[in-house]
Amino acid sequence: MKKLTKYTTSVLLFLSGILVLAPLSSCKKLIVANPSGTKLLTSTVFTDSLTAQAAVAGMYNSMSYSGSYNFDMAVLPGFSADELTFIGNNYNQYLNNTIPTNDPGNSVWAASYGIIYQANAIINGVPGSGKLSAKFKNQVLGEALFVRAFCYFYLTNYYGDVPLVTTTELSVNQGLARAPAAAVYAQIIADLKLAQSYLPADFTPSGGTDRTRANRFAATALLARVYLYQSDWVNAEAESSAVISSSMFVPATDLSSVFSTTSHEAILQLYNQAGGYVQFAYSVVPNPVTPVPAYVLTAQQIAAFQAGDKRFTAWTASLAYSGNTYVYPYKYKNVSGGNTEYYTLLRISEQYLIRAEARAQQGNTSGAITDLNAIHNPSRVNLPVYAGATDQASVLSAIMNERRVELFAEWGHRWFDLKRTHTADAVLGAEKPTWTPAAALYPVPVSEIKLNPKLVQNPGYH
Repeated sequence: MKKLTKYTTSVLLFLSGILVLAPLSSCKKLIVANPSGTKLLTSTVFTDSLTAQAAVAGMYNSMSYSGSYNFDMAVLPGFSADELTFIGNNYNQYLNNTIPTNDPGNSVWAASYGIIYQANAIINGVPGSGKLSAKFKNQVLGEALFVRAFCYFYLTNYYGDVPLVTTTELSVNQGLARAPAAAVYAQIIADLKLAQSYLPADFTPSGGTDRTRANRFAATALLARVYLYQSDWVNAEAESSAVISSSMFVPATDLSSVFSTTSHEAILQLYNQAGGYVQFAYSVVPNPVTPVPAYVLTAQQIAAFQAGDKRFTAWTASLAYSGNTYVYPYKYKNVSGGNTEYYTLLRISEQYLIRAEARAQQGNTSGAITDLNAIHNPSRVNLPVYAGATDQASVLSAIMNERRVELFAEWGHRWFDLKRTHTADAVLGAEKPTWTPAAALYPVPVSEIKLNPKLVQNPGYH
């Protein structure tokens, strides 16, 4: 099985370990700086714009090189829900929702805190530098705040209550208890609002053409999602409207271009590793050595597509082998390099679906249908526009199914949708004999509890 080495360094080890840095313009080369003792040497790292740029690029590199962020965020929650299955026995614990507390694949915790440490180093170190311009400080602070918010969003949706680390001080961090999810969300919102005020609206941080570094609309798009998850429909509509009305992002009618490096649908993407291809494609697309796809769509996911939906033909592929036909995700296709695709974190289609849901929840079903049809229309998906019942329940049901077929195999959307809408027990309980309500949260890795006795395990795990 092709797989990246897991990023399993714990946050406490990371605090006394190394910080990976890279030049800003390419995100390819690595520079290693050794912090001494308990915190990053901010006085040396942030003495000029080049070293500060390297710190920012190192933060993005950690996301790009982390198996947890460039691969597991799609497949593990896909297994936990009813979206993906695995040909083999490697992931039975996720498929059956029986993850052991010592599972080595449960590395989102450590990977996230490693990246958060780098973001905190920038957030804490940049303001005190007297050699950086105010404009540059704002840019890198905004990017670090966005990345910290992004990581905490996934941490709290995977694990619930998590330690809220906002400093690089080991003496402060090593004994933190788990903060309530509400406090984590409050920090996420505060970080994203600050990021909005600091970041430029254009793509100059990425060089003007790529969309591989956060700008103001990346912060706004994530904030719209956060408000949706908090059932704050008014603010979810307002933030998604800000992204949509910018006219910088357009739902692609050519579905093969959605995840390309020149995508006009992308709001934020990750630059590739040195190979020039998206790791997800390398792991999921079959090759002559392993002709059977390992990561395949479930029957339930396949059934969610309407007949004739162009997304099924453009974003999945099938392979017949030994009497069986396997359908697998094919959103990312290139496995030969050349940087023709980037791993996409945020895109405009989600924003239309966020606004559609927020509008429907507020009783504006006609506005919700308009947004739904911005995604579900003949020119884009080869299906008639939605013409079903216009009552709130029917429209919301249509939106949730649209999310399922539009965002499948991307960043755990199906898993998180089932949890935030409180339908996981009904749906997964009917489909999986091993499902229990406690499985809605992943276990805190036991290795982290051993390092920090103040951490308490999630209910249902021993």
